[in-house]
Amino acid sequence: MKLVSVIVLSYRSAGTIVETLDSIKNQTYPNIELIVTDDASPDNTVQVVQKWIAQNRQALTSIKLVTSDKNTGLPANINRGLKVAKGAYYKGIAGDDYLTKDAIESYVQFCEHNPGVFPIAKVQLFNDKNPNAVYADVQAYCDRCYEFARKDRHEQYRMLLIQNRIVAPSATFYTMDFIRKVGGYDESYRWFEDYPMNLEVLHAGYQFGLLDKQIVYYRMSDKSVTASNLRQLKKAERQLFFKKRFWYMWQNGMGWEAVKQCKSWVKLQGI
Repeated sequence: MKLVSVIVLSYRSAGTIVETLDSIKNQTYPNIELIVTDDASPDNTVQVVQKWIAQNRQALTSIKLVTSDKNTGLPANINRGLKVAKGAYYKGIAGDDYLTKDAIESYVQFCEHNPGVFPIAKVQLFNDKNPNAVYADVQAYCDRCYEFARKDRHEQYRMLLIQNRIVAPSATFYTMDFIRKVGGYDESYRWFEDYPMNLEVLHAGYQFGLLDKQIVYYRMSDKSVTASNLRQLKKAERQLFFKKRFWYMWQNGMGWEAVKQCKSWVKLQGI
């Protein structure tokens, strides 16, 4: 039975990460390597994780904690975990989300039956502080993501080159061979990691497929995104466009779309 490396990404996760870790400990799949990688949390996240590890050391095949002296951003934090990972598969999850008991087993079964296809699973949105909250726009985005996963590879690549369409926690389950092939996550995009990686999936000849089960619980927050954060995200997306997306579009026979988006990003040069 192949080893699965589950990498938990933590930052200011002291209040939620035990739920995440417990969900991994309780998996039906028996061969899991748990790696928690913390991006210099200013709270007591590391201490909470250390206490959990001391109480659950024998619960999984192996458990590791990776820390950093400084905050480096999402891609670098994931790469630190990947450097010590030994699994045949990699599953990433944030330290405030959690998995159903059969999640890893479902992911592995999908990949074993669909070589060259990476699964996009369904997610359950939740907010434990406001359980009656409705996130219609986010749910609609998730539903469009599931429809995207039903397309063939050529159409998926065309659609993803135009804009991101994948719900991050649902799709992070890759073979480690692929991760090594592309050199891990691109650390030049400090503010996001999923879109550049998923473009590489399709560019490298793989594709996505729908794992039609709700196996990821995705925590929603009532905190609004600040203007500063939005600006940083836009800068990162602009960088991705000129570094890769423009050229990938051009190679894929989408020259007009590339020129059109180029004009739009040039106008946003001052962000």
